[in-house]
Amino acid sequence: MEKTLRKLLFSLILVFLAACSGPKTVGLAESEPAPAKPPPVKSSYVKSSPANPRAYYYFLLSQFKLREGKLEEGISDLKEAIRYDPKDPSLHVELAHLYIYTGALNEAIEECKTALTYDPQLLSAHLLLGGIYTSLKQHRPAIESYRKAIEIDPTYRESYLYLSSLYADTKAYEKAIQTLQEYLKIEPNSVMGLYSLGRIYAETKSYEKAKEYFLKALSVEPREITVLMDLGIVYEILNEPEKAVEAYKKILSLDPDNKKARNRLGQVFIKEKKLDEALKEFQEIQRADAGDLNIRMRMGLIYLEQGKLDQAILEFNFILAANPKEDRVRYYLGAAYVEKEAFDQAFLEFKKIPPESNLFADARRSMILILKKQNKADEAVQLMEESIRLKPKDGDLYLTLAAFHEKENQLEKALKVLQRGLEQDRENTDLHFQLGALYDKAGYFEKAVAQMKEVLRLKPDSPDALNYLGYSYAERGINLQESLQMIQKAMSLRPNMGYITDSLGWVYYQLGEYERAVTELEKANQLTPDDPTITEHLADGYLKLKQIEKALSFYQKALALEPKPDQVERLQKKIKDLEKK
Repeated sequence: MEKTLRKLLFSLILVFLAACSGPKTVGLAESEPAPAKPPPVKSSYVKSSPANPRAYYYFLLSQFKLREGKLEEGISDLKEAIRYDPKDPSLHVELAHLYIYTGALNEAIEECKTALTYDPQLLSAHLLLGGIYTSLKQHRPAIESYRKAIEIDPTYRESYLYLSSLYADTKAYEKAIQTLQEYLKIEPNSVMGLYSLGRIYAETKSYEKAKEYFLKALSVEPREITVLMDLGIVYEILNEPEKAVEAYKKILSLDPDNKKARNRLGQVFIKEKKLDEALKEFQEIQRADAGDLNIRMRMGLIYLEQGKLDQAILEFNFILAANPKEDRVRYYLGAAYVEKEAFDQAFLEFKKIPPESNLFADARRSMILILKKQNKADEAVQLMEESIRLKPKDGDLYLTLAAFHEKENQLEKALKVLQRGLEQDRENTDLHFQLGALYDKAGYFEKAVAQMKEVLRLKPDSPDALNYLGYSYAERGINLQESLQMIQKAMSLRPNMGYITDSLGWVYYQLGEYERAVTELEKANQLTPDDPTITEHLADGYLKLKQIEKALSFYQKALALEPKPDQVERLQKKIKDLEKK
């Protein structure tokens, strides 16, 4: 029972740790490339004093109002300045800038356009327009604005950075890369340019190129933490954990309080199964921020994996005190109690997980295992029936109850449970598959075939159903060409699986193609050497090829693998017959 529950538990732990520690395969895990933004705020876009004295007076008055925080009055005075000097483009850009502060973006666009009618080469107007269009997600005009800005001033780096970011945002990655490469010709040692190019390569999954440009950026500025962070993530993606650790440790040498780097370092240690080292990093984070529940979760899981159950229970209870609705934590707490053999406490924790939780079925399965451990079979059945009433559309609950009846050799009860499940969900392929397998076991072959065909109707590429049905035909020596096609398709969907390879070998055997059969059966035996049926099949193949010694050897191996009683009798007879020869 403990092995079953531990298998259930640690499969969930791996899912959680993978979700919270593994880098994403698209782009970088910590952040996406920053979108283009308007140019930095300046005190004024006016390059020189307005020529008109009255315009200059109102412009100065506007500046004083703005310094006092009187935005509306400042805008009003600036409009007055424009009334006296309407052809000064800088005044229009200044007004557009103020409109941005009020959220009047359409008005800001019109002021920039007006400025450009008087001075089409005004860089500040094109930059501001590009920023506004970007914030409105109007990518095409934003791109045109930045392209014009580059044409006006090819040395202004922000134009390239904003433009490349826009191209990346619209998935025009080649143009984004080309834009940054043009910029790097002008300023080859630009850390921001090199870093931005690395980010785009990372976003396109060109991780080796991303690494190359991050390293170039660091050769210019070795202490740039942002670049070190993303380089570490790329190392993770490229499965270079030692270099990732080096990058994160470099960050911590520069900034010992960098929680993000310490967290990622701990996650790398988890993946490398260096749990003690991971724990040290998380403990450092906890000392600085005792309320970080995600860190406490990871610490609790490490303690649980290490068998330090009291510490695990302490961490999980701390999290639940802050957030009682954390069902995943409650499940782990129950599992920790199971490991401690505090079954009653474990049962109570699992019972608190509500039907709407994704872990409800897992919790109920764990409760059944506890009841079985306590020899309370009737209570286990009652519990599953209650669970089904609470969540009647959860197919996993029907599968669990059916499996319980099957283990008790109550096949008819198991069949009825699965049929009830399908009344709730006619398209549940897992229920159809298991019902077919049980029909087969109960001797209802035609019904079994019908269920497997229903699985394939709903899910034509189900390798399990293809293999099951194909093997069933081969075992009976019927529909052998159809069987061969099914199994070959299953092989293409799930190659290098011992059971499917065995099915392919067995259908060749039934077709009388014994050499091909043995070739596949040898592969199957290598892939799954501890299966008595696969081993017996291989022995049958050797026997057909008149390789008597090999056949005898593999029959004896199959017998040693503790087969089922009916197979034991069959193997003993085959061995006895060969020993007589």
